[in-house]
Amino acid sequence: MRSWNPFKKKTVEEEETTATDPTELKEPTDSDGFMQRGWAYRARGLQDLAESDFRRALSYSPESVDANYALGLVMKSQGNKEEAVELFRKSLELIKQGKIEDPSKSEMMSRLILSRINELTAGD
Repeated sequence: MRSWNPFKKKTVEEEETTATDPTELKEPTDSDGFMQRGWAYRARGLQDLAESDFRRALSYSPESVDANYALGLVMKSQGNKEEAVELFRKSLELIKQGKIEDPSKSEMMSRLILSRINELTAGD
């Protein structure tokens, strides 16, 4: 399964597609589609819609580090610290199980997740 990369530079055609009203985006049919639309919703501050799409992505791929992490970010922004920490810890456990093949991404995500957990549990 391919993974969506939020840092990938978009083509002009992709920019035009993502510049539309996110509520008019085509209904996804797989985990990657729900992740992409969830990020589009989150970028526009539509946290409830992002939450729904990230949960749908998890229903397709429950062991997705990215989907668990993304939903954790939404829970954090909605003030649901306990669920956010749980999702971040699950992401970290999935990384330890080798669910991310790229060692650089694995290390980066582990550090990022640990900082999120520390921020929510210790306030640092």
